[in-house]
Amino acid sequence: MLQRDLSIAISEFAPTSKLVANKKLWTSYGLKKVAEREWPRKFYKRCSRHNVFLQWDPGQDEPPTPCGCRWVPFQYIVPRFGFVTDRDKPKEPKSRTARVFSTRPYFAGPLGPEPDTVRFPNPEAPLITVRKASPGLMVVLCEGRRGEGFYICGECGAGFRNCPSTHKTPYGHGCQGTLEQVSLGHEFVTDVLQLQFHPAPESRFDPVWFTYSLAYALVEGAAEVLEVPSADLSATVAYSEQYPILPIILYDNVPGGAGLVAQLEEEEVLKACVESALNRVSGKCGCDENTSCYGCLRSYRNQFAHQNLQRGPVMNYLEALLATWQ
Repeated sequence: MLQRDLSIAISEFAPTSKLVANKKLWTSYGLKKVAEREWPRKFYKRCSRHNVFLQWDPGQDEPPTPCGCRWVPFQYIVPRFGFVTDRDKPKEPKSRTARVFSTRPYFAGPLGPEPDTVRFPNPEAPLITVRKASPGLMVVLCEGRRGEGFYICGECGAGFRNCPSTHKTPYGHGCQGTLEQVSLGHEFVTDVLQLQFHPAPESRFDPVWFTYSLAYALVEGAAEVLEVPSADLSATVAYSEQYPILPIILYDNVPGGAGLVAQLEEEEVLKACVESALNRVSGKCGCDENTSCYGCLRSYRNQFAHQNLQRGPVMNYLEALLATWQ
């Protein structure tokens, strides 16, 4: 069994994935089972149009969707015991393996009392409202190809991209267990900071993907200002029906938090991050304004959004915002 942080492992080690370790090519066969212990599981539903995410425990009532859209609930399981490879002898890698699955983070909600808010630069007419850092629950999901999940056997842990008529255990024996269609998930508690930008962008932009583009520009800008690797920070987008720009959730990409996003509660630090974010999308990378690249907005962690990230609208928006801030 190979060990790695679950937020990465649920995509790289997901069933049918191929990976190189110890100079050998391995194929993931399923999830490791532990006797008399079950994988944690949750129900969830999400609305991709309005960026709503809700999750609840088995046995609890399904919560209503705030946007009014109807979505069929799905399940995710947390493979906390790890993964297993198939019984075939590992092969010599002939080339670099392609990453088949991606992950996507969601904000499941704050933990504890509602944090205080501050408004910059003018409390009476703010450009940005900041909900101070507090513990929050993050959920990272791997939903397979086209969101279809994986077929996991609850008896032996074998996993498949498509549902086979028969299957064998990771040890090569026949198994009569039932295959269940689920996603793979990872939950962790960390420090989260919510940013609400108030000036509206041009109306022709999709609000969800414009906000994601703005969020990832801020991640890169904050990492530069705080002098930390950008992998130590991450972002997602929450739901709101009140503002044209959705709330941005910046969080420490470390379970328990590292006190990084809390530093953005200071106006000078936040403004410096916005300026650094503008510099990031200003065109020095060389890509077209209607797209993005690894030099501006794209990263290994946000592959789910690559085709929808655009640096140009964010550049224009931040230029106008900073001109007003001045």
